[in-house]
Parts: sequence; C-alpha cells; structure tokens
Amino acid sequence: MKDAIRKFWNEEGAHLKPLDYLVIAIMMILYGILSFHQLGVTSNPETYFYVMGSNNQVDIELKEKTSITKIRHFTGGEMGTYELFYSLDGNEFTPLDNYLEQDAVFAWKDYDTDQELKYLRIVGLTDNSQLGDIQLYDRYGNKVEATAMNDISGVVLDEIDTVPDQISFENSTYFDEIYFARAAYEYMNKLPAYEWVHPPLGKAIQMIPMLFMGMNPFSYRLMGNIAGILMIPALYILAKNMFKKRKYAILAGSLMALDTFHFAQCRLGTVDSFLVLFLLLSFLFMYQYISLTKKDSLWKRLIKLFFSGFFVGCAIATKWTGLFGGLALAIIFFADLIYKNFGKDKHWTTDTTLIILACVGCFIIVPILIYVGCYFMFPNMNPYQITDLSSLIEETKAMYQYHATLDATHPFTSAWYSWPYLYKPVWYYVSYFAGNMRSTISCIGNPAIWWPSILALVYVLIEAFRSRKKEYWFIIVAFLCMWLPYSFIGRVMFLYHYFPALPFAMLALVALFKYLTDKLHLRHMIVIYFVVVLVFFLLFYPMASGMLIPGEYADFMQWLPQWFF
Repeated sequence: MKDAIRKFWNEEGAHLKPLDYLVIAIMMILYGILSFHQLGVTSNPETYFYVMGSNNQVDIELKEKTSITKIRHFTGGEMGTYELFYSLDGNEFTPLDNYLEQDAVFAWKDYDTDQELKYLRIVGLTDNSQLGDIQLYDRYGNKVEATAMNDISGVVLDEIDTVPDQISFENSTYFDEIYFARAAYEYMNKLPAYEWVHPPLGKAIQMIPMLFMGMNPFSYRLMGNIAGILMIPALYILAKNMFKKRKYAILAGSLMALDTFHFAQCRLGTVDSFLVLFLLLSFLFMYQYISLTKKDSLWKRLIKLFFSGFFVGCAIATKWTGLFGGLALAIIFFADLIYKNFGKDKHWTTDTTLIILACVGCFIIVPILIYVGCYFMFPNMNPYQITDLSSLIEETKAMYQYHATLDATHPFTSAWYSWPYLYKPVWYYVSYFAGNMRSTISCIGNPAIWWPSILALVYVLIEAFRSRKKEYWFIIVAFLCMWLPYSFIGRVMFLYHYFPALPFAMLALVALFKYLTDKLHLRHMIVIYFVVVLVFFLLFYPMASGMLIPGEYADFMQWLPQWFF
C-alpha cells in the first residue's frame, strides 16, 4: 500500500495521466460544493413599477388598519426617490416623515416607520427609477397582507414570494456587483450600459446564465464561480508541466482551492475571475509552447501560440490590465526565440520565420478582433454609442481618461507594494444580527499561502539567475509583469488588483517546496504544509464566505489593525 501511494505521489512526467484527471475532478468537485453553497438565491423580483412622467404612483390596501413598522422593498436597475403617503379611509392621504431612498440596484432594503394605516400610496419622484415588490410588516415583525388597488400597482405585489426573511448578500448585490451585474443585465435587455469603463467581454459572460435563469444573485455570480473552479485545473496542469511530478501539481491546485481570497473574489459577481482565468490559460499555453523544440511539428507549436494569443485577447477584452499579461508573454516569447535560434550550433529556420509571422496574427490581430468584436456585439454604452471604429476610439480615449484622472478615495484602498503581505483586504460586506452575530465577507487571503510566498518569490528570483532554468524565469517574469506595472498607476487601487499575480506567487511556493523536498530531502514537508494551509483556510473561511458567526470570533481573527471583518 505504501509503495502504491509513493508511486502515485511521485509519478513523473509533464503530461497528464488518467490518475491526474481523477485528482483534478475530485479537487473541482470538493471546491465546487463549497463554493456553490450559499452562492445566492435563484429568484428575485423581475417586474417593476417604472416611474415615468405622470405614471408615478402605486396604491395598495391592507385588509384592516395596522400599525406598520417596516416596509421591505426591492430596487431594479435604476435607483430613485419616492414619497410615501398613508391613509385610514382611502380618501385623505398624509405624507410619512421620510422619503424612501433607493441606494443600490437589484437589492432589498428596509424602510423604517411607525404608522397606523390601511392604505399606502407610493409616488415616484425620479423618472426611470424601478421599484420591485414590497412587503409591509407590523410591530411584531409579522408580514401584512396587501392588495393592489389598480393594475399599475399590481407589479409591486406580484412576486411577493421572493421577499426574503432576511436581507443578505444571498439575495442582494454587494460591492461592485452594483456596476457589473447591472451592466450584464443591461446587455441582456439591450439597454445603455451604465458601467462603461471596462471592456464588455467579462460582463457578456456574466450575462449568459441570466438569459436562462433571469436576473438574480445566483445567475450573475455563476460564471465567475465557474471560472474560479477552472483555475484549479489550469494551475494544476501548469505546475505539472513545469515541475513534472504529480505531488507538485497537487500542491499547486490545492493552494488555489484553499486560498480564501480566491474563494471570496470568485463568488463576487464581478469580472476579475474571468480576467485571471484567461491570463492563466494564456500563460499555460505559452509555457507549453516554449517547452516544445524545433523537432516538434510547426503545427503543434502554432496551435499553442494561437491559444495563448486567444486567451490573452480575452483577458484584455475583460479588463485592460490583461495588457500586463501580454507584456509578460512577449518577454517570454522573445527570450525563448533568442535562446533557440542564436548561439553555437543554432540557426534561424523557415519555421522560425513562419512563427514570427503567426505571432502577428495570434497576439495582435486575434486580440484586436476579440476586443472590437465585443464592442460591436454590445454597442450600447452610456453615454457612448459604438457605431463605427471612430466611436470606439472615442470611447477608448474616454476610458483611458477616466482611469488616468480618477481622483477618488476609499477606506480600503492600498498601495501596490503592500499587497503580498495582506496589508489591507477589502471589506466587501457585513450584516449584523441579534446576539452579536455577524455575516461578513472580506477578500482576505490565506496567510499560510500569501506570507510564505514572499520568501518563495525571493528564492525563485535567486534560482532563476543561478540555474537559469526556464520555469523559474517564467514564474518571475509573469509575476513581476502582473504586479510591478501598478507602481506607475496613480489612481486608487485595491488588493484585488493583485489577483492576476497570485497564481505565480503560488507557483513560486511550489518551486520552493520542490527544493525542500528534492534537495534537502524533507519528504514530509508538502503534507505538513498542506495541513497548515487547510487549517488557515478553515480559520478564515467564515470571513470569506459570509457565514453567520459570533462577533467575538470575527474580532479575534482581526490579526492586523487594517483587517476588518
């Protein structure tokens, strides 16, 4: 039995074997079960009262006079302000003290009051605002049954079964979902997209489940979560190609699966998970390309280059920071070109010329076609309309101007050099409950991965110069290109901008443990380290998942003053 385990663990070779596919499937299933748990509800109101000119009023009637203390309401894709009136006889209406202010799209919110009434009138003051279903509660917290007094008013009561017992991240947007999920919804409905400062591809992918499942938290988080799952086999395969032993591939895949930052970020309905997956795939195919030799067929080499260019094009069409990946790929490609074609007993061939020409198509023409094609598929930008190349150029200039001149502040912004040591995670969500219970989501990384990765990156940098092996140079070039360019950016930045560099920090850790295992013969180090990583994942999982926990536990886990749970 020990021999079988040892053989399985130490199986050599860059290519995947049947057992590798089994390991990958198990890792994806286990992670998937956890990541899909409480990802979001599958139903929210989808019909709205649209405020438009004189069509700005809904009236509902209760069965009897009731003291109302709370009105739970849902906002659609446009926010607004409403004035509320109450009546006891249906004839004379008196305004409530406060206006109902919508402050987040596709989210539930409570309006607090203390008023006896039998009739409620809601008057919209903002054209185009959208009010979904509402639910009234009495002073004991019981739901109060209401009926619409006319057909127009019926839309705020027709999906009453979607009203949640508790407002939470599971049924409402949080953080930047108010931009990206909203834009995906607008793409689906061919409306002018409110979020225009990033290219369309990520939001278009986010939209796909909405076409079949409607607009709800599960649907607009689904594709990002799937992307997070797919990062596990992508990193596993890349590590297997690099380090040529199954145990190192398992370690790499485990690091991705057990990082709480990766977990929290991929469950958030934004586009960063697509960006990172596309970049990881582009680097995977590039590494496979540089691992080929001139003895391999030209067609095989061109296929690797095509997919590397295709996926970096997808990354750029998701976020401009994908260009940093393009820079790294260019450095790696030309370094490999020089190494293979110049020097003693090396010479330029016709295949090399064809590869250079193919790269123009793979890394310039294909990404441009993807980028431009996405805009012409989804041309409705607010305030820009993409009708031809000149309008796309104007929109691109406006995007650059926005990012270059953004002068904003945020309590969770952090400097680029602070990201590797988890100085200030972004606190995405918190909700407080009775008994000092709390549901909180922070993009906190697993300290057992992030902190040792700093040492590992130093080791890889030294080893790259010492041994000159391509895998070490590949890791360090990719990492630095995905991280250092942020040092030249003056706008506010956040920890999640480090996400594209994170897989290469994980590969650096694998390289370090390869040294500890192979050179220092510390055979059990990987298993011990895996257990440590797992323990830290379990410790921080509640603050990355929104799990209901005691406030004392969240406070106890605040190890640094800049960490907030």
